[in-house]
Amino acid sequence: MELALLIAGLLALATLFRSLAFVLSPDGAGVDHWFWKSYVEEYRRSGVFPPQLPQYVLDDKQWYPPLFALVLAGMPKRVFDSYSHIVAMIIDLARMLLLLYLAHWLSGGNLRVIAVAGLIYATTPIQTSYNIQLNPRGLAAIMLDALLILLLVAITFPRTWVWAAIVFVGALILLTHKMTTQLLVVITVTTAAVYVRPDLLLLLPAWFVAAMVLSKGFYWKVLVAHLEIVQFWHRNWRWIGADLLRESPVYGDGVYQRPEKLHKPGLRGVVWHAFIMFGFNPAVWLACALVYERLFLRSAIYPTPLLLWLLVPCAWALATSFIAPLKRFGAGYLYVYNTSLMASIVLALTFEYTLAPALSSALVGAALLFNTIGVAIYYRQFMTNRRTRVDDGLERMIEQLRAQPKGVVMCVPVNWCEVVAYRTGHPVLWGGHGLGFDRLQPTWPRMLLPIQQVIEQYGIRYLLTMDGMLPANFVADLPPARVVTHQDYRLYCFGAGDGYNKEVRPAPSPSNK
Repeated sequence: MELALLIAGLLALATLFRSLAFVLSPDGAGVDHWFWKSYVEEYRRSGVFPPQLPQYVLDDKQWYPPLFALVLAGMPKRVFDSYSHIVAMIIDLARMLLLLYLAHWLSGGNLRVIAVAGLIYATTPIQTSYNIQLNPRGLAAIMLDALLILLLVAITFPRTWVWAAIVFVGALILLTHKMTTQLLVVITVTTAAVYVRPDLLLLLPAWFVAAMVLSKGFYWKVLVAHLEIVQFWHRNWRWIGADLLRESPVYGDGVYQRPEKLHKPGLRGVVWHAFIMFGFNPAVWLACALVYERLFLRSAIYPTPLLLWLLVPCAWALATSFIAPLKRFGAGYLYVYNTSLMASIVLALTFEYTLAPALSSALVGAALLFNTIGVAIYYRQFMTNRRTRVDDGLERMIEQLRAQPKGVVMCVPVNWCEVVAYRTGHPVLWGGHGLGFDRLQPTWPRMLLPIQQVIEQYGIRYLLTMDGMLPANFVADLPPARVVTHQDYRLYCFGAGDGYNKEVRPAPSPSNK
């Protein structure tokens, strides 16, 4: 009974932290959410796999890893339509249940270990912030955790069925998420080297073959698209998170850098990376400090591979943040998402069985404190960040767009492209979902062409933006337009006819009267 009440309480706390976003932004939040809804709904409608999504002008093929979309498509339509916004949260809570099972197993049912592990995971900021939208990262993460648990069993108690399960789960990861696939390869290679187990390297081709078989050859297309995105970011990693226009060689001044830009030069860049990596998952970096238990106290609190599988993703996150040739493999701080389970279990077991209780207790207390502060900071920024949520003003402009003749929409910021495509039916100047990253190059992550050329080349009919997003030289370069305004939002409607070069305000919608 005590165990059941404890688990229920931990799940309730985690749900509270994660569901606050839906209360603060009832009209929707997250960027990727709308793409996955479009993908699943079109697949259901047409029965064609992969679906064709012509509303994304810059996409070529929908060669994303397919498993997540197929899982969503397998849900009852009514359930998906009503509860798609909490799917990622439910997957995250399932991962938390896996953590609690692992804590129970490794501690022999010690309630304090289970409680501490659950509290740390429940309050981890990146688990709260990332799972407000549909995304495959959580599904891939829980499979990677399960694979590592299976690998722990295989190393400790060799069984043939365990290796078969490892091959199967690894193949599913390849079919689910690209960054998790990259991390899986890094962990496997490192584990093989540390434990002098070259046989573990055989898992790499085994996973590839299994993924090809399970997907009936579709994984080859996924791999082609994977290599394309790596090559794209090899050329463009300097501009991850850059300002589309103010850092453009056409409209920028060569000095301005967006504060949220990922890779900044010099000391500013080091401080910024440290801030976001610690801020999204404080507990994992404090857990890494527990290496002292192994190196200096020689304690055997938990199986050594757990510490290795905690340290390797953290090292990879640092490497992809600071080593230029590795920055092509994605934003480093996102890899700390995969460390949450291992950090929670290592901190919890050390807290209970440590040989240096004063230091370990302080680290666990600090982890909980900084986790909670991180969640509070995230929600404070969530309410001021209008790029990733639909507020009343953006909802009003979406209504205006729905009433306009069909035409290609350009959004500044581009974060709005997903929701605009889904909610209006208009095509958008966006892509980058499967194959076709090279088609993004002229317009993203920086604008490399004059806007009039972009409008002519891509047939842009509308530009949706807000005050402060467009530099003056860009506005001066725009062709004649009818400008619809609401609050600080601006919708430029390009074309000839009465009313152009004039600013108009839409009549209030019934919901806003």
